[in-house]
Amino acid sequence: MEPRINRRLLVSLAVLSLLVSSEVLGAQLTPLLYRGQLGAVLKDASLPPTLRKDLMSGLTNRIVIRVTLLNPTQPIAQKLVGITVKYDLWEETFEVKVSVDAAPVSAGTCQSVAEVIAMLTDLNLPGLFAVDPATAGKSSALTAEILFDPIEKARLEEIRKWVAENDRPAAPDATSVGSGLPAPRSTSARLFNKIFEQYAAGASVAAAWKQTVSSKPFKLTELHDAP
Repeated sequence: MEPRINRRLLVSLAVLSLLVSSEVLGAQLTPLLYRGQLGAVLKDASLPPTLRKDLMSGLTNRIVIRVTLLNPTQPIAQKLVGITVKYDLWEETFEVKVSVDAAPVSAGTCQSVAEVIAMLTDLNLPGLFAVDPATAGKSSALTAEILFDPIEKARLEEIRKWVAENDRPAAPDATSVGSGLPAPRSTSARLFNKIFEQYAAGASVAAAWKQTVSSKPFKLTELHDAP
């Protein structure tokens, strides 16, 4: 007699395979050597679920990427890549500007939200770090911390005051009415609390949406200069 198949086990295995696949297909950070300088290619970074709506708002959307070079595990250099995207309501196009350590690097125009998202999920960041021949044969690694619309610590008190003056409790739901429970906090209050928690933990810059990606270990002598 053939053994009976445990359907619950099959479902569990299917879910596990999906989780493994999503991890494998996650964001990737790959070192890039270009004109003798070290950079990186960042692919498939996770994006905020509200990004499409935010891009169409007409306000400037800001993405900051901290790229750190480690050799082999200790940070030895860091660059701050800034990307701003603003929708032109009249032209119906997106102005994209890129800077490195506040110095302008490039500027261009995207014709659609899909084009902006394609750019953000396949970012080429060349020429970030000078190559040191003395360490070229040692194991190195890169990390990239991606922050969407970050807020600097200096603005914390200003934001705290604004939330206190303008925030209102959200409408109570059916479970809280008559239960004696306080009305739930609004979305802006929850967002502020999340950002404040990051500051309380010692972060100098915090964001509502962030992701950290690391490259595999590599040696500069193993990289070929990209065309």
